Amino acid sequence: MNMIYEARSIREHIDCLARMTGAPGSFVAQVRALFTAKGIPLDADAAPFVPALEEAFRREENIRASSSHARQQIAKLRENFRRVGQAYVEQLSHLRRRSGQPEAPPRREGGSRRGDAVRVTIAGDHRTLVTRTVREELPMVPGPKERQ
Repeated sequence: MNMIYEARSIREHIDCLARMTGAPGSFVAQVRALFTAKGIPLDADAAPFVPALEEAFRREENIRASSSHARQQIAKLRENFRRVGQAYVEQLSHLRRRSGQPEAPPRREGGSRRGDAVRVTIAGDHRTLVTRTVREELPMVPGPKERQ
């Protein structure tokens, strides 16, 4: 990232980098505050700080781009999950129609509330099978000093 014009002060260099990278005002304010907190006036010569400033603004720009990309990917994932859920409901409805089971009422978008719960019935016998406990008793083997 090479500068378009030669900045003389830290303030000018920060402003130039902010325009070039599109950095948000909050980040620019943090960078300025860092210098003033360290007792470095913003009107001081920027030359010793140019590489660090350019690196900071470049990293901020990369983070912003990565975050934007991640948000877009999350939106796509949500849409894909919504489509998968919709396909599942359609497939379940189709299977119920074929098997003669009554269809469940369609659910509203946005999830269900307490009184809106959808009952899911699973075919088959769900009773628990109870059996008596089986214990395996192994024969005792006498030790070396005991009678064999």
